[in-house]
Amino acid sequence: MRIEEYLQKKYSKSTLSSNLYLIKRFTDYYDKKAPKATFKDVLNYIEHLRKNYDLSPKTLRHCLYGVKIYFNYLLEIGQRKDHPCSELFLKDKIDRQIQVDSLYSPETLETFFETYQIKKKKYLENRNKIIISLLIYQALTVKEIAELEVENINLEKCEIYIKGSEEVTSKSPQARTLPLQAKQILLVYNYLNEDRIKLLKYNNKKESSIFILGQYGEKINAHGISKMINEQKPKTEQIQPMKIRQSVIANLLKKENDTRIVQVFSGHKRASTTIQYKQTEFEILQNAVNNYHPIR
Repeated sequence: MRIEEYLQKKYSKSTLSSNLYLIKRFTDYYDKKAPKATFKDVLNYIEHLRKNYDLSPKTLRHCLYGVKIYFNYLLEIGQRKDHPCSELFLKDKIDRQIQVDSLYSPETLETFFETYQIKKKKYLENRNKIIISLLIYQALTVKEIAELEVENINLEKCEIYIKGSEEVTSKSPQARTLPLQAKQILLVYNYLNEDRIKLLKYNNKKESSIFILGQYGEKINAHGISKMINEQKPKTEQIQPMKIRQSVIANLLKKENDTRIVQVFSGHKRASTTIQYKQTEFEILQNAVNNYHPIR
């Protein structure tokens, strides 16, 4: 049984690509040694991720989760008789508070979009600008962008439909229909009628339901979107998809008094999730003091 078949059998379809990515990350690191990795090897791998990548505690937990799935698979097919890290749990503290004062301003977000260029593979620039526009104007998650289908885009009505997550939890984004901005219409039209058709030819496919395609016409991995839009950018200039989403929601809350409207726009199931992005009057005053005090 191949790893893909095991994942399809044991886990939801929506997590297939992300689980494959996490497993491949581990197996690429240890190569042929991966199937025989020990508890210490797993610890060394997590330490490697901590030292070399700016990963949040939550992402680190996901990485370990992928490793655990990999060894469950090896047990299932009889390649191992033990699980080296089934009892390993990370205690990195997850900060659930949204740091509103450190988010991007509307002007900064607009600059990201207007000045975006790609130095290599210019044929992907239009596609990448669409991805950035979906982050900035619709505040989509990378997973929602990766799962978009052509039929979800309605240029006549200037709308985009975002499917709800198959895994219904309090944090799963809900289904919603959002307006497309005027500057997105021509980008999407040109992409659908030119760029996307060329990308499909790289994969020898005449058609695919997926809207955003990889450079070889394949379905993109949500985890790879940040790398796609930050290609060749120095670390100090790289933009973070999740931070963009958080910024858009926080900025909208400043303008919009009705939290319910922002909740629907964001796809939040609960209003309490949306309110996390709202600054109190005291916080706004404190930030102003911190930024403009003459002794600063």
